[in-house]
Amino acid sequence: MGQLSYASESQIVEVDDRVLAHLRLVTVTKLRRGESFPLTLRTAGRATETLWMHASIPVRFTLDEEVELQRPMLVKMMAAASTAGGLDLTDVDFAPLGSALPAMHAVA
Repeated sequence: MGQLSYASESQIVEVDDRVLAHLRLVTVTKLRRGESFPLTLRTAGRATETLWMHASIPVRFTLDEEVELQRPMLVKMMAAASTAGGLDLTDVDFAPLGSALPAMHAVA
């Protein structure tokens, strides 16, 4: 289980490593382009929270283990992040990442 730290070290959300690895690439890509977006996810106690992902707000991704990125999931996440509703990780499309999808490695 990885961690997403948002705005300060006191706001930490645990996220599955597979989902977090994909989210990291989507977030970095969007923010590098100067594109902000809403991110909805489940927090402790099963509450739902929406964060505004913006380059001026500190964010840190901590993964317990690196995972292979799956291109179809990245495409879905990027498309969702570009909508008015933003990227909603509570959506069943993003919860379990299927292992049958082709793998992709990010290259810096």
